[in-house]
Amino acid sequence: MSNFAAKQSGDGFQQTLQKFKIGGGSKKGMKIKKRDMIFMLRNISILIENGLSLPKSLETLVSEKSLRNYSSMLEDIKMRVENGEAFSDALATYPDSFNELMVSQIRIGERSGTIPVTLGRVMHQLEHADNLKGHIIKKMSYPCILVTAGAGAMTFMLLYVIPTFQGIYEDSGAKLPAITRLLIAFGELGTKYGWMVLLALVALVSTVVGIRRQTAGRLWMDGWLLRLPMLGQFFKNISVLQFMEVLGNLMDAGFTVVEALESCAKSVGNRAIRQSILEMHEALTRGERFSDELGRHGDLFPPVVKQLVVVGEKTGTLSKTTVHIRAHLRREVETYTNVMLGAIEPIMTAGLATCIGGMVLAIYLPMFDMIGAMN
Repeated sequence: MSNFAAKQSGDGFQQTLQKFKIGGGSKKGMKIKKRDMIFMLRNISILIENGLSLPKSLETLVSEKSLRNYSSMLEDIKMRVENGEAFSDALATYPDSFNELMVSQIRIGERSGTIPVTLGRVMHQLEHADNLKGHIIKKMSYPCILVTAGAGAMTFMLLYVIPTFQGIYEDSGAKLPAITRLLIAFGELGTKYGWMVLLALVALVSTVVGIRRQTAGRLWMDGWLLRLPMLGQFFKNISVLQFMEVLGNLMDAGFTVVEALESCAKSVGNRAIRQSILEMHEALTRGERFSDELGRHGDLFPPVVKQLVVVGEKTGTLSKTTVHIRAHLRREVETYTNVMLGAIEPIMTAGLATCIGGMVLAIYLPMFDMIGAMN
């Protein structure tokens, strides 16, 4: 009985250690950066294509210095694969790093014996998305810096510079023009009620976040974003590109259109377009044609996309047709981004220059009157 009790206490002690994850634990909540994910998939695909086994490929990644933050996770996946577990099932134990869509594609690749091709396909999908995101961020950085710097300069002048000159003008009894009086009034309002403006901004941001957390609220907001004058078409192109990227990859992996549509909907960030894709999935399940459903949702999909899908259905090469559709949509997104920001940047520059120049002029106009009076 004493040995049995000792064994039970030993097992309990081991379970306690596992709960505290002594030695780092398995880190199942770890999330891999997109750049590191692309690096991993590319290397595994290359190593397997050159004759290395999957466990050996994973072992090579474990010793990679640039991936040392994920070494425990890669080691765990390698051990699972060596013990006979499927690679897709081993990845599924880390849902924060490998989403359901990626695991499904890899599982299909395992069944068809095309793991290297599947990993390369997933890697290219992530790479295209990352490149597009980098292109948009690069183009948006200058306008954001310009707006931030301009708003900061105008706020500083209103709250600190203009009140200083106000005291000088009041002491000298100078006559103030209307624009100067207007700026002084704005400065006083900002000094007295600036905290209320900040509080209103915080409340507005909190309200928007609260709405987006609700399914109906996010659906309404995403639909409203698609109707914006200039940005609506941009958001629409991004979402359609996300949809076609995943659809093409899934069809290349062996999915049918009906099977792929439900997974495609999960990959689209805009809930309004996601709802349309789910409606198309239901219609195709009933036996409708994919091209007909694209026509019914003509406000979302460009005419070129619909025509290419029609051609792909007639010739039985819909999977290959999506390659041309994706290339077309990527060009459209990049071109639209360049054109849109090319029109916004000069307008913003001219507007900020006018505002700051007007404020400087309003400050110095009374000074000219004072100098004239002294002369």
